[in-house]
Amino acid sequence: MNDALSAWQAIRVIAGREISVKLRDRAFIGSTVFMLVLVTAATLIPVLIQQRVPSVRVAVQGAAAAQVVERAAELGRQAQESGTSLPPALAVFGEGGLPSADISTVEVTQDGSVDTLVRNHDVDAALVGADLAHLTMLGAQGVPSELDVLVRAAASEIQVSDAATRAGLSPDQVTALTSPAMPVTVLLDANPTGEVPPQLLVLVFAFLFYLSVLTFGMSIAQSVVEEKQSRVIELLVAALPVRWLLTGKVLGNTVMALGQIVVILGAGLAGATLAGQGQVVSQVLGASGWFVAFFLLGFVMLACLWAVAGSLASRIEDLQATTVVMQVLVIVPFFAALFAMEPGPVQRVLSYVPFTAPLLMPARVVLGNAAAWEPVVSASVVLLTGVVFVLVGARLYEGSLLHTSSRLKAMQAWRAGR
Repeated sequence: MNDALSAWQAIRVIAGREISVKLRDRAFIGSTVFMLVLVTAATLIPVLIQQRVPSVRVAVQGAAAAQVVERAAELGRQAQESGTSLPPALAVFGEGGLPSADISTVEVTQDGSVDTLVRNHDVDAALVGADLAHLTMLGAQGVPSELDVLVRAAASEIQVSDAATRAGLSPDQVTALTSPAMPVTVLLDANPTGEVPPQLLVLVFAFLFYLSVLTFGMSIAQSVVEEKQSRVIELLVAALPVRWLLTGKVLGNTVMALGQIVVILGAGLAGATLAGQGQVVSQVLGASGWFVAFFLLGFVMLACLWAVAGSLASRIEDLQATTVVMQVLVIVPFFAALFAMEPGPVQRVLSYVPFTAPLLMPARVVLGNAAAWEPVVSASVVLLTGVVFVLVGARLYEGSLLHTSSRLKAMQAWRAGR
């Protein structure tokens, strides 16, 4: 019991040392701050842009044009006040909503030059016409999309209303004609829906895993070789078993990697909450459970091998050669997972392969094409592979850690290990 307790205390000290070193590392702090700013900006800026009500200045020439633009301005105000649902008379033109907009008009006489106003950018666009059936929208390089939608909606509404009046139809009859009962769509195998497309969540989670494993893995390898170069490792090995050192190093970096991911995701969720996107928060939280579980399993599975890659090098310059295998084990599965994002046999098979499972099994859960038992089986496969890698890595680590004269091969380290 005392031996076990002393082992845990030693591992905790080593892990604490790794964490404290990381917290003082300017590169780590800078990358974390950069990712926080990037995630927060990516969350808030699109929402703020969507919430901004555009102001549009329109020149009108002709009675019909003035009538349509006046109605378009009313529709733009209604969209700001009561949401974006279409008026009943416009439901026939399809599901969706009208954009919000502040439309101001510039009256132009029949003798005035509308073209000059548009070309000089004195107005954003112009509507010309004395007849509803012969209206012309003028723009310079383009017409604001909000104005185009609102003008089309207003012209359609006015024409429908005029036609109904000439035909002597009652309001109920107009509603029956313009708002017919639409067929109901039922999806038998529907994908999860939400404010954020599931495919985007999958890409974000995959990128975070790839970035963390690659950056922290290189950091682990570099710290090991720096300890070898400075001879600090000789003092540590004299005081503690090598396996304890390896465990503490992996544990400390795992805590920091998970902490960084949690902070980054937390910043994104906080930004979404402040922007009033509560559904986005619920959606991400619901999808993040299996991602965190597979992140921990996948990170620990590879972290020991990153430490071995560092121990095989005798100096910093050797890291490029000793870590190339680990870089391949991270980069190739990442791109393989990206190409296998579409549901199918390839995705199903790769979701059980240890190197791609941390990326693809959470993806299948988010996309809704994984049975309840599949993540458990896949996680077990990754866990068993991780146990094997830890045992192999511990022996290689022990056999190469004190070798400082030259770069060591994996087979040599295996023979030297106990």
